[in-house]
Amino acid sequence: MKTMKSKLLSCLFALSFMIPLAVEVMAEEVEKGKATVYPILPEAVTSFGAAVDRDDLYIYGGHMGRAHEYYKQAQANTLYKLNLAKPTKWEKLATGPRVQGLAMVAHRGMLYRIGGFSAMNEDGEEKDLHSQSDVARYDSKAKKWLEIAPLPEPRSSFDAAVLDGKIYVVGGWQMRGEEETVWHRSAYALDLNNNGKLNWVKLPEPPFVRRALSVAAHNGKIYAIGGMQEKGKPSTDVFVFDVAKNEWATGPKLIGEPIEGFGSSAFAQDGSLYVSTIKGTLQRLNKGGSAWKTIQQLEDARFFHRMLPYGKTKLLMIGGANMGVGKFDSVGVIELD
Repeated sequence: MKTMKSKLLSCLFALSFMIPLAVEVMAEEVEKGKATVYPILPEAVTSFGAAVDRDDLYIYGGHMGRAHEYYKQAQANTLYKLNLAKPTKWEKLATGPRVQGLAMVAHRGMLYRIGGFSAMNEDGEEKDLHSQSDVARYDSKAKKWLEIAPLPEPRSSFDAAVLDGKIYVVGGWQMRGEEETVWHRSAYALDLNNNGKLNWVKLPEPPFVRRALSVAAHNGKIYAIGGMQEKGKPSTDVFVFDVAKNEWATGPKLIGEPIEGFGSSAFAQDGSLYVSTIKGTLQRLNKGGSAWKTIQQLEDARFFHRMLPYGKTKLLMIGGANMGVGKFDSVGVIELD
């Protein structure tokens, strides 16, 4: 939790930049005359998986330890659910592998957990980090994860999105312990509409190599936004995969310095595409898809968080961290106008 001093400074900073197109409120505040109280996260995490399905918010995995310190006990391995309509408490559903840098998506009442990396070392030991290829679907009746088609190769620090019943995986790398890390130059799709055997299908090779990017589905296209380049510098470049044409194209850059593209989160809500950046800018893609516009300076600037839609007017800001504050254990709400 933030200290009172840091909260006050954050509030003053936010007020000086407030734009009345969207309003961010913390969950414990009163919203439109109706108390909306979201309990704090069971674990303050970064680089985790999260998804909203109807009125339920799910989180899984992530990093719980100190910055840049990776070991087994610092990685979460529990699936939690919060009913957003009646948000009394987080419910523990199931456990699984200790993993971070993963993606999690929801489709037709099902949850899918994809990839990530696991630390094989204990606290104080030399880092031994390995990306994973595991993909699992949560069985709500059996209350456990069921393994399905694994990724063609281990992958972490990537992102995923669902479009027309297909999961699209873009970006990332493969960490291999003491061996040299491999940056992925591939992207894949998994058709969940296929009633037979599930298979990952390779997409045309992306014209970029990125990790720590955000991926979102919008207007029949997959957007790959920002990220860290192989040479070690962040980027605000955006690339767009047109599903109908089966080809990549260059999209409009994010607004701001290159760091704005690092550890962002993106999602479409009510027909518009939004991105939340490390410096706390909430950017929206214009109707023609040709440019971004900053519509708000958020009170809590986060990175390696998850921004998810709820209802038709809300974006939920979950977890993540701020370089000056540390990890967040609260759920923020952006009310869109």
